[in-house]
Amino acid sequence: MTQLQEGIYHRPGKRPGRCFAILFLRARSTDAREVGECFARLWDMYEGLKRGELRDLPGETVKPGDLTILVGIGPNAFRLTGMTRPLPAGLGDRARFLSPKPDGGGPLLRGAGLSYAVDVRENPATEELVVQAIGESELAVKRVVVETWKLLQDIADPQSASAPLETRTFYLGFQRDDGRSWIDFHDGVSNLRSEEREAVIVIDPTNVSDQEWTFGGTYLAFLRLQVDLGVWRGLERREQELLVGRDKLTGCPLVSLREDGTPVALAGCPIGGRPITATENDPIAEPPTVTDERLLRSHIQRANHHVPSPEDPSTRRVFRQGYEFLEWSPSAPGFRAGLNFVSFQDTSIRLLSMLTQPGWLGGTNFGGDPATQSEALRRLLLVYAGGVFLVPPVQDGERFPGAAAFGLA
Repeated sequence: MTQLQEGIYHRPGKRPGRCFAILFLRARSTDAREVGECFARLWDMYEGLKRGELRDLPGETVKPGDLTILVGIGPNAFRLTGMTRPLPAGLGDRARFLSPKPDGGGPLLRGAGLSYAVDVRENPATEELVVQAIGESELAVKRVVVETWKLLQDIADPQSASAPLETRTFYLGFQRDDGRSWIDFHDGVSNLRSEEREAVIVIDPTNVSDQEWTFGGTYLAFLRLQVDLGVWRGLERREQELLVGRDKLTGCPLVSLREDGTPVALAGCPIGGRPITATENDPIAEPPTVTDERLLRSHIQRANHHVPSPEDPSTRRVFRQGYEFLEWSPSAPGFRAGLNFVSFQDTSIRLLSMLTQPGWLGGTNFGGDPATQSEALRRLLLVYAGGVFLVPPVQDGERFPGAAAFGLA
């Protein structure tokens, strides 16, 4: 029996925890089994953390914080000697982000409007394994980072002072309780309805026998995106609304423009004055079909073309779980604000096509007309890391999801 891993909050009534951490683990060994055995020990430790058990406090328990742990396998893992499963179809060359330029910056994908920040010279989100931790407290997810270091230190080879795995980097994030993002607009309003999600997320069986081990799993795509708030706040409200495709205050979708260019939101929205995120607004929260070219260039129109049957990959629909971040920066304004974008989909082509195809997000990093976009808007969103990983299904008796690929029984 197979099932999706935890940490994908797709079922009705299931909401992600408030705090987020994602770790990227690099293989120091080239032997698949050795790497797998090392991660199996980490997995056992993570299972203990979910019960509130710490290795350094035997017999004691702490509050686990509703912790969930998910593991994904990156394309680099399939270069290890002794891997017993073939490269998943969704991790081929088409599903790999470009590397930053040696002196910094450069496009994320050919045809995409997203680019690396100029101070990014290496993408640290392309390692062999990724671990996602979600919980209700900062301590619960940060503890995962520290306890990972502890265990890898404890099992390090005395001569080389290294373990088969090391933490390459980690990122932290949080969920906002106001339903908005750093640009102040409502966020996540157009995410898939709960009854539509599983058909988009789960890799369905096919007649390709060597891919059978991935069936029932999913693909995780991760992007760490900086939002240039200086650029955004330099725009008038009207310009902001045209780029997003929603009214800034209510979150209601735009349907037309007046002669003077003022955006007009959907009439009767929101219902009864209730927030756009309220259940009664579900039928009208999705952006409707529009004909005005200026509205068609908005973010929500580019990212959702209202094609029926979301399970069809041509709809480019993905299930998104986003976590904001704020960190210190040596550059003005003294901080870096942004989004940890995490999406789950049955094929990575859904997201990659959305990011690169003209008429979707191709050519723009958020919205608007790529042909007339200012240099400032071209840096509204900048990439600090990105990667695509297979999230293997949970298999009865497997030491951790995907363990068989590393030659473990």
